[in-house]
Amino acid sequence: MPLLFGIAYGAYASYMARAGGAATFNQLWLALAAGVGFAVLMFLILKGQHAMKRELRAPVWGVFIGGSVGFLRALGDFSVWRSAGLGLAIGVGVTLVTYYWWYTHEEHSRSR
Repeated sequence: MPLLFGIAYGAYASYMARAGGAATFNQLWLALAAGVGFAVLMFLILKGQHAMKRELRAPVWGVFIGGSVGFLRALGDFSVWRSAGLGLAIGVGVTLVTYYWWYTHEEHSRSR
């Protein structure tokens, strides 16, 4: 799963940096670096998330997804503030949703 998401993330990063122009060699390197970085981080989070408490696991996913969205947004012609704001908003949302998900589902599985 991290490999597929990494490929998609890298391709989209290259698309955002291209902004409708012709593809360049630098964009290929950007796609490769972004895709590999995304895939490695996602793999490490998935591998270690079961050892973490939900209070730590939720913000880890929030920072990862929020940072990823903010980076993609910054590749377009948007200001740093708008990119950081969107990344922060998405990150907070992901943190809240994942914390709620794990809070409701871990309690249910522990009672069995």
